[in-house]
Formats: sequence, structure tokens, C-alpha cells
Amino acid sequence: MDPGSIPSGRTAPAPSTVSAKTLIGEYVAACAHRPPERVLGHLGRELNQLLGEGIATEHLRAAMERLRTKGLSPSVLPSLVNEVMNATAHQAPARAGGGYTPWMNPADDSAYEEVL
Repeated sequence: MDPGSIPSGRTAPAPSTVSAKTLIGEYVAACAHRPPERVLGHLGRELNQLLGEGIATEHLRAAMERLRTKGLSPSVLPSLVNEVMNATAHQAPARAGGGYTPWMNPADDSAYEEVL
């Protein structure tokens, strides 16, 4: 191709976009019975809002899986998405004298001095 010619066709692959309709289809396929239309309509509105905010589809899919397995209302989907995106592993509270110790050696008397 010479420098002055116009490329024919696409030069880059189309971005992979997922619609609310696609996600609802995946949700319905995972259900034992088709949910009522009102539930699916509400879910579609929530998904459109979240997709409009640029939420990643992997977060949406994980949140929708939680929604489905727990049988929750579509209105909690934003909270589930937040949980999926921002939840951290449960951490045990630290002791007053230092970091968390999952166990103490009973033969080591110095380990108990701090606790008492």
C-alpha cells in the first residue's frame, strides 16, 4: 500500500462490547426457571445503568451470579457489584501489642506475656 492510499475495511478489531440483553440472556440460561418479566425488566434497567458507568463485565457477571444464587432483588445489583469490586479478604483484628498471630506455641512462655 502506498502512503497516499486509503485503507479498505477495518484496520483494528471491533471492541468487545456486551449489552444488558446479552447479560440477561446469560442470567436466564443459568436459572432453573425463567424469572418473571418484571424482574428481568428491572434487571435490564440496573444493568444499563451500570454499563453506562463503565463497570467491567466481569464484575457484572460475578455480581449477577451472586444475585441469582441468593435469589435477591435486582435493586441490590449495584451493591453486589460494589462488593465484588471492592471487598477485601476478612482480616482478624490485631492484638494490642503487635500483629495478628494465628497460633501461639504453648512451650514459648514469652508469647503469653503480651496477652496477659
